[in-house]
Amino acid sequence: MHRQRLRFGAVVLIAAFAALFTKSFLLDLAIVEGRSMIPTYRAGEVVAVLRCAYGLRLPLGLGGRPRYLLRWASPAAGDIVAAASPNDGRAVVKRIAAVGPLTLSVEAGRLKGGPLELVLDPGEESVLGSFIMLPTGSVYLLGDNLPESVDSRSYGPVSDDMIAGRVLGGPLFGRLARPDLAFSGLGSQGWEPRHE
Repeated sequence: MHRQRLRFGAVVLIAAFAALFTKSFLLDLAIVEGRSMIPTYRAGEVVAVLRCAYGLRLPLGLGGRPRYLLRWASPAAGDIVAAASPNDGRAVVKRIAAVGPLTLSVEAGRLKGGPLELVLDPGEESVLGSFIMLPTGSVYLLGDNLPESVDSRSYGPVSDDMIAGRVLGGPLFGRLARPDLAFSGLGSQGWEPRHE
C-alpha cells in the first residue's frame, strides 16, 4: 500500500514537472482579448503559442528581462505572435508587419518600408512623425483590425526579446469570454505586404 502511494506521488510529481516544462519552454495557451485581430481571431478564442518557435528562452521573471538561452530562428513579417506590450507589459496577440533593421517612412498618408505599406487614418501621420527606426532585434506589430488595434502605431517598435512565441494556426476553442466582446460583423482594414 505504501509503495503504491509512493508510485502515485512520483507519477503526479513527474506529470506536474512535465506540464510546467511544456508551459514554460514549449507550448502555452492564450485567450485573445479585444477586437484587434478580427477577422483572424475573435475576443475569447483560445490560441496555442509555440514558445520555442524562435529559440529556447528563460521563463519570464527569471534573470530579469526575458532572454534566449539558445536561438535558432528569427521572427518574420507575417508571423502572428504573443508579445508583452511596452505600454503595460500585458500579453498581446499581434501580427509582425516589419522586422528591423529597417526605416519606415511616413508620407502622403502611408506608412512604408520593407514588406509594409499601410494607409494611415487621418491624423495618424502627425502622431507617427516622418520616420520610424526599427533597430536590429525589433519588430513592428499591427493588429489585423487596424481601426480597433492598439499596436506599434501607439507604442513603437517592440524588442523581439519581448515576443513570448508564435501563435499556431486558428483558434483551438470558440469564444470563452463575454459575448459582448464577440465579432459584430464590422468590416476591417488589414495591412497588405508589398510585392516588389
